[in-house]
Amino acid sequence: MAAFEILTDDWKKIPQNLRYLIITGFLLIANTWLLDHWGTSKIYTVLGYDIRDFSYSTGFILIFLTFVILIAKQIYISPRNIYYRIKYPISKLNKSFYLVWFNGKLILFDYKKKKYFHVHPWETAQDLLFVGLGEQLSEKFSSTIQVQIATPGASLTIDAGKYKNGGSINTQI
Repeated sequence: MAAFEILTDDWKKIPQNLRYLIITGFLLIANTWLLDHWGTSKIYTVLGYDIRDFSYSTGFILIFLTFVILIAKQIYISPRNIYYRIKYPISKLNKSFYLVWFNGKLILFDYKKKKYFHVHPWETAQDLLFVGLGEQLSEKFSSTIQVQIATPGASLTIDAGKYKNGGSINTQI
């Protein structure tokens, strides 16, 4: 069952609108197969055109278009993922940057630039391998908050008021 779970997890990562295109494409191709094997050619013509050819071609185009969109999206997203993974590698966590979860909202504090960044959506945190890392607080983020971070060998207090807002980090489209 583990292989089936892997497939369903990957299926859930595809955006819903593209999943509909894939399902529609496969249904149109299946329709062509059914008409080929259990139909007659005279019944399935409209204005002299064979519906089976139209169904197969449309299904193939929908599936091909979906995969082209998915590949183009990955090509568009990959440079940002690579840039942020080089800029904020996990090996430098609590050395040059800090991660703090404020009631489910992930904030990255860049120690060198003295800026903080909101990391969103959840997929961005997954892309940058930040899930499960950093300090977790139950309070909401504000510029007056001070955060205690337990670094290896010492503890550190981050005063959010000394950091400027750097915007957000988003690797998704």
